Amino acid sequence: MQDIAVIIPVYNGAEMLESCVQSVNTAGKRISKIIIVDDGSTDNTFSVAEKLADNDKRIKLIHTDNHGSYMARVTGIRAATTSYVAFIDVDDQYYPGALDLLADLLESHDADISFGGIVEISETRSIPKKIEKPLTYTKTPEQMWPRIMKWKTQEFMFYVWHKLYKRELFENLPEIDHICQGDDVLLTCKAFLGAEKIVETTSPVYLYYINPVGLTHRGFSDSDLDLIRVWDTVVEMMHQLPDYYAMEPKLAYLAQYNRWRTDFTLISRLVLAGDKISDLKYVKEVKKWQNGLNKHWKDLIKPHAMPRNRELLIIAFRFFFKPTKFLLRLGRKLKKMDTGVLLHSGDKTA
Repeated sequence: MQDIAVIIPVYNGAEMLESCVQSVNTAGKRISKIIIVDDGSTDNTFSVAEKLADNDKRIKLIHTDNHGSYMARVTGIRAATTSYVAFIDVDDQYYPGALDLLADLLESHDADISFGGIVEISETRSIPKKIEKPLTYTKTPEQMWPRIMKWKTQEFMFYVWHKLYKRELFENLPEIDHICQGDDVLLTCKAFLGAEKIVETTSPVYLYYINPVGLTHRGFSDSDLDLIRVWDTVVEMMHQLPDYYAMEPKLAYLAQYNRWRTDFTLISRLVLAGDKISDLKYVKEVKKWQNGLNKHWKDLIKPHAMPRNRELLIIAFRFFFKPTKFLLRLGRKLKKMDTGVLLHSGDKTA
């Protein structure tokens, strides 16, 4: 029977850490390691983690300087000695038995990655029951890449935390400091590049808590700029691939398309989540994003790989930026528009 390491990256999550670990404890009997990576917290996260480790010998506690959630996950992967690894964010939970289910699917289908459904929960939404007769599908990388790259779909498949992976898929990860947005994209792309078979179940396995003050539900900040570095890295990663991966649509093109789309995403985020202060702070960045959008707007709308309303907004930003910005902010003020609605990396509300 193979063993599982669950990696919990945490920054200032003292109040949520214990409940997260309790959730991990219910996720399966095959968990042999719980790796908590304290990413330079300034609250009492480390002391809470120490108390948890005193009561559970499976817990390995690692404290680092603040390097961002991506490097925290990488640190956890490197500390794992198990056959399988899984990830959970400190404010989320697993369904009971979720990781045992995913491990069984990996082995019964001789797969490299298994994953299940995500259920969004909030303080006002209760946890739904499991699907009694879930459907299971086996996939190839060729079938998965359009979903991962969000090509002609609004499905979000690049999350790392509703999946179980063979640890070997994460060898030779790039080291990139201070990535807090889009770190899922890097890890998911790396893992799926090495996978030969993937198994999917419709059974929900992961409970994602919609944090109203979380990273992807707040105003525009420097962390949004992480998306540029993330997709630049993915583009470089795809251009280094052997011919075997040059299937249609080509991965290098899909990565480049998402890099072009990132300029649009950041403009949208700044307009919807920003204010006059952020407008002044990011003047130079906005000019770069606008230049990118001006250059590639036809490339973005020609393949019809995103919803029609996104295409129309691209055209509006391209030709009528100031009035479009004014109208969107007015609509946000009047209707309290969700500022995460157009974020395409790391936000399920998109």
